[in-house]
Amino acid sequence: MVGLSACLALPGSARAQGDGPRVYLLAPVGINALSLTYMDMASNMNFAGNILIQDADFQSNVGALNYNHFFSLGGRFAEIWVTPIWGTVRGSLQVGENPPPIIPFPPATNLDIPSESGFADPYVAMRVGLLGAPALKPAEFMQHKQGFQLHALLGANVPMGDYDGDRPINLGTNRWAFRLGLPMVLPIGNPAKQTFWEIVPSLMLFTDNSDPFKAERREQDPLGIVESHLSRNFTKKLWGSIDLRYQYGGETTTDGVSDDNRFGQLGGGLTLGYAINRSWSLFAGYGGIVAKNDNSKGDMFRFRLIWVF
Repeated sequence: MVGLSACLALPGSARAQGDGPRVYLLAPVGINALSLTYMDMASNMNFAGNILIQDADFQSNVGALNYNHFFSLGGRFAEIWVTPIWGTVRGSLQVGENPPPIIPFPPATNLDIPSESGFADPYVAMRVGLLGAPALKPAEFMQHKQGFQLHALLGANVPMGDYDGDRPINLGTNRWAFRLGLPMVLPIGNPAKQTFWEIVPSLMLFTDNSDPFKAERREQDPLGIVESHLSRNFTKKLWGSIDLRYQYGGETTTDGVSDDNRFGQLGGGLTLGYAINRSWSLFAGYGGIVAKNDNSKGDMFRFRLIWVF
């Protein structure tokens, strides 16, 4: 089970930095996992990481606790997970000469935004294997020669987080966010020092926020995301990953007026993971925006501790 633990990392909070590497690898059915994730982020995006806010500087500390269950669905591999998310966000806002509706303050205003703490919108999801992803018990899984895998993913951020329309920043979003994806995994090379290439295209769809700060309604365009990780086992316990993530779209409209905040950015980072024993493993990573055609900014440190049982 040490080999499995070295490869199995569980989904994070599905925020702007993505799920992370080795989230969508095949796993044996009949097992469960808990993972605790901590993230320290600096950006000009909302706490959920899916709305770009011009001329803002936010510092977020995020905690997420994942529960995952792996099971068989008609002989196919399947997984469900539930992720409560909590944290703290604080920051400042420098308003330009012609602020968009998403920034309802007079021009040339410098605003310090007080810290907010509490729960964000929890994330729930399910994936099912479509190709190359049979439901295998642990003994069968250890003997299985993996090939290309294709999965279907359906997830949602449920609007249960702390939200108050009278606050300029919030941990919750006061609207649903749905995620549709097709995670793909390609194992390469010798299983003893396996390389995995993961590609996860997905689409985020949003309902309207009926109570935005100092406005009546805010809509958001779909947000397209492609996340990719190239990871390699250096030993039975140690692995590393090169991480990339591109996202485009997601422009908001406040009371019928565009906020001119469409995403167009590429993020990159590095991750290092280690299996402590048969049940426990961890990884840490750092990433940031490396190319963009918007005015987004951000970097992130992430640490995750995983227990498989």
